[in-house]
Amino acid sequence: MFERILLGVGRRMVPVPEWLFRPMVRRDAKKLAKRPALKPDERRVQHFAVREIPRRREPIAPEVFAAELEIPVDEVRQILDELERRMTFLCRRGGEDVVWAYPVTAEQTPHQVRIDRGEKFSAA
Repeated sequence: MFERILLGVGRRMVPVPEWLFRPMVRRDAKKLAKRPALKPDERRVQHFAVREIPRRREPIAPEVFAAELEIPVDEVRQILDELERRMTFLCRRGGEDVVWAYPVTAEQTPHQVRIDRGEKFSAA
């Protein structure tokens, strides 16, 4: 299936034998399968962050999520806590505001993305 698997180490790409990589993929797939699916409002908050961070180019406060998605702000804070706890979907650095939601960020990074409409933003 795989012809070549490369692992980035510093500035180099190191080939990894398939026999070594395959068990790691299986292990991670099992972990992901055990993870509970996002609830509808969790998914709405996560999608809003991914859509709006590149457009706004700044962190998004819980009050903005609450107003735009019509979810009580206390519930938004609980949802943000849960999404951040999973360490997969978003990050709030030094406060309550969402700084990044995979794969986008309000912070400047060397990873720049340009979409069809010409908009440019940083990738997480």
